[in-house]
Amino acid sequence: MSTTPEDQNASEPDEVPGDLSAQGYIDQGNAAIEDGDYDAAVEAFSQAVRLAPDDAHAHYNLALAYQYTGNSEAAAAGYLRAIQHDPQLVEAYINLGNLYSDLGQHENALETFQRAHELRSDDADLYVNIGDAYRNLGLTDDAIQAYRQALMIDPTHTMAAEMVAVGRERVAQEWKRILDAERHIDSAPGDLLRYPNAVAAYVAARRYQDALSVCNQMLALAPDDARCYAALAEVYEAMDDPQQAIESWSRVVDLQPENGEAWEHLGTWHTAQGNTQQAIDAYRQAVALDPTNVGARFSLAESYADGERYDDAISIYEALVNEADTGALGESEEALADAYAGLAETYNAAGRFEEALETAKRFLERFPDDTAGLYQLAIAYDELGQRAEAIAAYQQVVEADPLNADALSDLAAVLLEEGRQDEAIEAASSATAIDPDLAPAWETLGKALRAAGRVEEAARAEQRAREIEE
Repeated sequence: MSTTPEDQNASEPDEVPGDLSAQGYIDQGNAAIEDGDYDAAVEAFSQAVRLAPDDAHAHYNLALAYQYTGNSEAAAAGYLRAIQHDPQLVEAYINLGNLYSDLGQHENALETFQRAHELRSDDADLYVNIGDAYRNLGLTDDAIQAYRQALMIDPTHTMAAEMVAVGRERVAQEWKRILDAERHIDSAPGDLLRYPNAVAAYVAARRYQDALSVCNQMLALAPDDARCYAALAEVYEAMDDPQQAIESWSRVVDLQPENGEAWEHLGTWHTAQGNTQQAIDAYRQAVALDPTNVGARFSLAESYADGERYDDAISIYEALVNEADTGALGESEEALADAYAGLAETYNAAGRFEEALETAKRFLERFPDDTAGLYQLAIAYDELGQRAEAIAAYQQVVEADPLNADALSDLAAVLLEEGRQDEAIEAASSATAIDPDLAPAWETLGKALRAAGRVEEAARAEQRAREIEE
C-alpha cells in the first residue's frame, strides 16, 4: 500500500470565499496524514474533492485516508474514481488491488493488478501481488509462474522465493492426494465407491479433464447409476459450465426423482441460465421432497419473483418471515433478515409500494441500519414521490456500502429530479466508476451533464449507455 498521498496540485475552481482552495485542503489533509489524524485527513480531502470533483489526485488522497481509517469499501470507491479520472494512476490500481484482496474479491484483485502491470511491467512486487491473487483463486501453477517472473526481475526478492516454495508444496500435496485416490481405485477397479475421491482430488487441483475421465470410467462401470451423473455434474459445476451441469443433474433426477438435493442443484443452474420456469419446477420438487429446506424455499421465492409471479413469491416470503420471527427456523437472525429483504423487494417489484414501505420499516425496526432494508425503503419512498426521504435513505445506503453502484445510480436519478445536477453528476459518476456497464447510471449522468450545460460530456455518457443496451 502507498504510504504517502499524491502531492500534485489539484485542478480547481476559484477559491470559495471563507474556505480554503482545493489545494489548500489537500495540503491540510497531507498534514493530518503526517500527524496520524486520519479522520481529519478524510474531512480535508473530502472538501478537496467537493471543490475539484474531476481531480484524480484529490480522489486518490481521499481514498488513501479512508484506507488508513480502515474503511475499505469507501477507499475502494475512491480509488475507482481516481482511476476514472486518470487511467494511468498506477498506485491507485495497486492500492485498489490490495483492498480487493482484503475484501476477498480475488478475481477483481487479479484484474486490477494486471491492469497495473500493463502500466508498470518491470515491478517485481506487482508480480508477487498477481501471484497472490492467483493463489487465492486456487490457480497454483499460474501463481508459481507469476512468482518466477518476480524473481527474474529481482533474484533477491525473498517473498517471491518463499511463495514459489509454498506453491510447489501445494502442488506436491495435490498430486499426493490424486495418487492416493488412483491407487485406491487400482486395488479394486470394479468398486464404484472408490472413484468419487479421485474425481474430487482432480477437481481440487483444477485438473478437470482428468476428473471427467474418471467420471467416464464410472459410467462405463454403472451407466444407470445416479452417483456417476452426480459426480459428473460436480465437475461441470467446478468448470462453470451451466448447460452441462443442467444435463447431468437432469439425469440424476431422472434416475433418483426423490433426490431433493439434486433437484435444488438443477434449479440453481436453470436460474444461472435464465430458465425461470424450469428453475421454478425444480425448486418446487426440492421443497415438496423436503419442506424444511429453507434454502430451496428462498430460491423458489426468488424464481417466482423473477417470473413476475409476485403473489406466489410474497406468500413464501411472508411464511418465512413468520417462521423465522417465531423461531420455527431455529435461531437464525440471518434467515429473518433475508426473508424481510426478499418480501420488501418483491412488494417493490410488484408495484405495491405502500406495502414495501411498511415491510421495510418493520425490517429496520428489527435490524436498524441494514443496507438491504434501507435500499428497499429508499426505492419505496422514491416510487411514492417522497423524494427527500428517498434521498436520505439512498445516502444512508451509500454511506454504509460505498461500492453499491445501483444505490448510487438511483440516488443520482432522484437528485436530478430535484434539480441538484452537480450532486447527481457526482453520484452517477461514482456509480459508473464502480460498475462501468450500468446503463441507467450512464443515462442519468448524460442527463445531468446536459442539464449542467456540459454538452460534449453528456453526449459521451449517452453514447456509452446506448452501447451497453445494444
